[in-house]
Amino acid sequence: MEPGRVSQRLALRASAVVELATGLALLAVPSVVFDVLIGSPSDSGTALVARILGAALVALGVAGWTTGPTPERGLTLAFVGYNVITTVLLVVGGLNGSADGSLLWPAAALHAIASAALGVTSRGGVRQA
Repeated sequence: MEPGRVSQRLALRASAVVELATGLALLAVPSVVFDVLIGSPSDSGTALVARILGAALVALGVAGWTTGPTPERGLTLAFVGYNVITTVLLVVGGLNGSADGSLLWPAAALHAIASAALGVTSRGGVRQA
């Protein structure tokens, strides 16, 4: 397998693990996830939306984890798009004060790193030394 493909697959798998964990946490205990990410309590409507988001993240994580030996470009672009948008939303929420959870900035950084890693590997920018 080509070195760029190995890096792409590793980045995709790592992102899949994070999304699976977050999705399962949102399904199981949405109020805890809201508290550490957003810093505000959730009501029953928010909890429902969080669980739906959790289900979507689990599906995205499963898709990323089960990709075969040659990751499909569309799946990788879906992960890149999700991570870029999530980074922007978390940063804007932190800067405008609508979010201030203890894990807000680490989560924003993690999504930015995932965006960069997946973006670079999908373009073949990672080369073996």
